[in-house]
Amino acid sequence: MSNFSMSRIAGPRMARGQWAMRIVLLGGAGEIGSEVARDLAAQPEIESLVIADLDGGRAAELAHRLDRRGLSDRRVDIRDRESALELIAGADLLMNCASFVLFDDVFRLALEARVDYADLLSEPTADHRRAAANAGITAISGLGASPGLSNVLVRHASEELDELREVNISWISLRTIAPTPGLLDTILWELSEECPTRRYYQDGRHRRAAFLEGSRRVEFAPPVGRQLVYYVPHTEVTTLPRHFPMLRDCAVRGSWRPELMADLAVLERHGLLSPAAIESTKEAIWQRHGGIRDAAPWMLYVNVEVDGRRDGQPVRRSYNVSHPVHWGERGVARMTAVPAAVGAQLLARYGRIATGFVDPEEYYDPREFLETLGRRGGVTVERAETRVPAQLRQPSRA
Repeated sequence: MSNFSMSRIAGPRMARGQWAMRIVLLGGAGEIGSEVARDLAAQPEIESLVIADLDGGRAAELAHRLDRRGLSDRRVDIRDRESALELIAGADLLMNCASFVLFDDVFRLALEARVDYADLLSEPTADHRRAAANAGITAISGLGASPGLSNVLVRHASEELDELREVNISWISLRTIAPTPGLLDTILWELSEECPTRRYYQDGRHRRAAFLEGSRRVEFAPPVGRQLVYYVPHTEVTTLPRHFPMLRDCAVRGSWRPELMADLAVLERHGLLSPAAIESTKEAIWQRHGGIRDAAPWMLYVNVEVDGRRDGQPVRRSYNVSHPVHWGERGVARMTAVPAAVGAQLLARYGRIATGFVDPEEYYDPREFLETLGRRGGVTVERAETRVPAQLRQPSRA
């Protein structure tokens, strides 16, 4: 029996109406948002899909290419609160695909409109959580490859093991440093010198992680193979121990192209990733490298390793998540977007079954999520399991 801390709140449930849904994608014409839009536009149960973006021309072009009944586009500036609120009024879901630095502004829209909310990556505070509960909405933070699919895979393992003891989530993102402002924001946030939420969970306690701490070599699916990854500030290290109280160790590690990691190590050594310098560093990188892409494969691969016990025996369950190399330059965005679209679709389908922020491992039935993902095609989840003799088992440490 799993040690999951709540009863299952997802699975076959009564859905609203005939599952006709209205979803608003904010940032829906961006690097990842456009891939979410492409995926959701292919789902017949979504009756209305609005691609909303500050760049109205890109939103209109994408909507024209997708050319699907019930699909519309809208230029929206979140600083124009009245217009933005009018747009999302009555929606089943506001899916935030904009940069995570806009989280506060976008989330306030969902609160004011009393519309369920989800995003690709954010760090809701206690105040955010109280506000969502008071507004009576369901909000899910972090729908993508990690966090998002990674949480669901840990839940999947938990339902087939008697207990969980250790979780190691790893990913590698092979792309240029600044293809968009939002993706530059992401890499500098995760690798900044003083990132207060870059933590890991060890021996039942959360601990702060320094820049490039926690290095570990992880075997990803081919052709990526063995890569070096480091602690990053993802929310799984907070949410998973909360839901699996027997979990003693939990870490999320990530990396980008090795040459980018070497460049960023030089910047950190010279103080250019410090709080005082990071905004000017970001501006300088964008001026030199903003929008630059290349022909090398762009890939985002994920590895989830869960150690636990079944029938008293130590067991290691691993999941390797990959996508086709031929996705090319769209690979990183699409790998994030497809699980995010699955999460958005299921949240819009089942709706408000709990109020406040609800974690992915709480909300989703893992089998339903993985079956829905599998029907998309492209994203591959390979599962393996070994029994580990206790005397050979070496716990992961920084």
